[in-house]
Amino acid sequence: MKKYINLFKFMLFTFAVVGMTSCLENGLDDLPAFEDAEISNIFVEHRYENPEKTWTDGSNIVEFQRLGMTKRIVSAEESGAQLDSIVIVPSVPKPSGAFTIEERQKVTLENIVVYVNISTAASIVPLDDAPELGKPGNFTQPRKYRVTAADGKSYRDWVIVIKPLPVINQYEAEYASTGQFDHPAGGLRDFSMNKYLSSVNENTVTTDHSDLGSYGYSINLTVNQDNSVTVTQFNGDGVEIGEAVPGEENSYNPSTRTFTLNYRYMGGGGYRIISETLIID
Repeated sequence: MKKYINLFKFMLFTFAVVGMTSCLENGLDDLPAFEDAEISNIFVEHRYENPEKTWTDGSNIVEFQRLGMTKRIVSAEESGAQLDSIVIVPSVPKPSGAFTIEERQKVTLENIVVYVNISTAASIVPLDDAPELGKPGNFTQPRKYRVTAADGKSYRDWVIVIKPLPVINQYEAEYASTGQFDHPAGGLRDFSMNKYLSSVNENTVTTDHSDLGSYGYSINLTVNQDNSVTVTQFNGDGVEIGEAVPGEENSYNPSTRTFTLNYRYMGGGGYRIISETLIID
């Protein structure tokens, strides 16, 4: 009798498993087959070994520094081009921690890591000897990739274009910054700090205003042929603001590598005026 009961239980279990499998298959048939084959976002980073951090086997830990960028995604349908494209204008962040000045100068498009976000359940493969995404590769020229949608049939070919890295010019360095900040609400105060100036082009460097409490604001310093300095300021939306203080000096001394600056911008009921000396630290 016990033998028949066990056989009956086994048959019930078998029928239940078959029934569940059938339900699963029916459910899978009802899932949508996505046709989207988009690249929605892109990231670029520099990878390097940190000599101060090691694994248990003694090998150096690999760190990464994500590059800044402005990007433009161009649809072939809109532009009339043969391929969809992503065009990137990269920038290299200022040194910080293990990402030293020396390491920053090693950043090159010949050995950079690129990875992307694509449509749900889609896949992406390189074309025409393009580097594999997510691994160091050469992006000194346009690179093509094919995104295949989740339905396995729809696809779009994309080209990734990374513009040349900005030139690291002779003015880029860590500076000791001293001066006075005249705030319409807070009054006049002295300041002393370190500030890193990053290259924009051969004659221009940039830094932010967070050290003065104006977060998101930035300033460009362009050294002219006569060593006068053009000061250009931007607010958090990238809109140009401010001006040089009338009658005051804005200059660069190449022998001492020193900036002498006097500039101002409107805010908080009046001008915020900065008188600053920057000298190589």
